[in-house]
Amino acid sequence: MLSCHATAPDGSLLESTSEYVWLIVASLAGRPRSTGGGCVRWFAPADDGWSRSLRSVGTEETHALGYEGVDDDPNTSVLLATMDATARWEATLELREWERHQLRLRRGQRLLDVGCGLGDAALALAADLGEAGELVGVDVSNEMVAVAQSRAIAARCQVRFSVGDAVALDEPDGYFDVVRSERTLQWITDPEAAVAEMARVLRPGGLVSLVDTDWSTFAIDVGDDDLAGRVREAMRNERARPSNIGSRLPDLVRSCGFELVAETASTQSWNGWNPDESPAPNGCFSMSSLADDLIETGQLSPSERQGFVSTIHQAARDDRFSMALTMFAVIAGVPNTAR
Repeated sequence: MLSCHATAPDGSLLESTSEYVWLIVASLAGRPRSTGGGCVRWFAPADDGWSRSLRSVGTEETHALGYEGVDDDPNTSVLLATMDATARWEATLELREWERHQLRLRRGQRLLDVGCGLGDAALALAADLGEAGELVGVDVSNEMVAVAQSRAIAARCQVRFSVGDAVALDEPDGYFDVVRSERTLQWITDPEAAVAEMARVLRPGGLVSLVDTDWSTFAIDVGDDDLAGRVREAMRNERARPSNIGSRLPDLVRSCGFELVAETASTQSWNGWNPDESPAPNGCFSMSSLADDLIETGQLSPSERQGFVSTIHQAARDDRFSMALTMFAVIAGVPNTAR
């Protein structure tokens, strides 16, 4: 559980103990947002292994929605907590279980996780590698790598988490048996280059596992077709990043010389939410944040912002609120004749 204690502009205390309240999913525009006129303090659980268990965000600080610049974000601890929250989504857990079944990792194999984040998914898979196996995780964020390293203490196999670039991996050709990447390609300007690098470091006959989101599938239902249509159109717009890469994964791996082995998808759903107790659905972004993104794409005017947010909040109070988002996954192989 994460408790959020916030002061409003008038100095009054706002308090909620809902699980990961107002954890903004790094998914939309990737642009900075003001925290508003108050102050927000984030308290992480004592057993998280973080050195920063308390973070105070000043009135003038901003929080960028996205993982392009985690280490430079004034609310880094919020981004890290968000990753933990999304890792517990039912859709995330379902896809990771499917991945583990498809990969059937064996003792002594070598696994690389590109965009490893906090290392939780890779460390779970590492249990199948045994003491003779090897796990390597690469991420662009020093902060995320530090957390991953702290969580790797109990791993049985050899583990190395390091800072690196997905499109220029500092790893030898043909070294790994399996390479995975989860919800990372959507943040990379050239996902084809990243997947080509994965192919380079895989041995002939090796496997790649890719999991990613398609934000064009995001849907909200509050009984207002016009509102839902505006959201749908805004999400179809890829703004400076391949946010809809998830559904294109099969074509992506084929274009990089892989043979598609298996594919699947899973939809994360939000049903029921009380906006008077929590400013956002569990583990998700606030409706004010969503409104700002619609304004940016021209689907909403600034004067319509408050009405947009109020409509959604009232629908949630009346138990007429639902949202959904689909993630996709593929397993693909390097032909044994490669290289």
